[in-house]
Amino acid sequence: MTSVARDAQKARTHRALIDAALALTSTHGPEGLTVDTVAERAGVSRRTVFNHFATLDEILLAACTEVLDVLVDGFLAAAAAAPPGEPTIKAVVDDVVGAMRVTDLVGPMAYLTRALGGHHDDPRVRGFVETAFGRCTRHLSAAATERYPTVDRLDVELAVGALLSGVLVLHGHWWERTGATDDAATRAEWDRLLDHLVSTLRKAF
Repeated sequence: MTSVARDAQKARTHRALIDAALALTSTHGPEGLTVDTVAERAGVSRRTVFNHFATLDEILLAACTEVLDVLVDGFLAAAAAAPPGEPTIKAVVDDVVGAMRVTDLVGPMAYLTRALGGHHDDPRVRGFVETAFGRCTRHLSAAATERYPTVDRLDVELAVGALLSGVLVLHGHWWERTGATDDAATRAEWDRLLDHLVSTLRKAF
């Protein structure tokens, strides 16, 4: 097998393991995620699981990060549909806020609840959520920097970091107020919280 073929096989296996974790935690919560269930679902051996991830927590974190990256996907979709605005930090903020408004974030928030279990104030749960949001922030900052290459990268990272940190705060409040269920009422509550965030941060920017 050539190195290209080996890399392709490794990528497929990695993808299969994350897909398995997403499916298992979405259906059964964190209790459904074990090395054996992941291996069986992905069609690989236990040893293969540990060749890709050192711990189950790493698999879960990868799954959570990918779920949150729907925001990055929304940003990229919006970027593909329209040319960038004036090369200013305001345009960066406008684009990220636009992506937040058109991207379904309630589904991912509800998934995080099912996948992690526990309570939003649980230190372990908060650690997972904060790390996943941190990774998403880096991905979104990179996408925004690529879209606006002449805007100071530090300013882009500060703006995106402020917005995503705000979304992280909203997640905790939304979870506390709604139990992190996904229905019309909880979606309306999310929209109200997001409006509050945008209004507060626009004053700063």
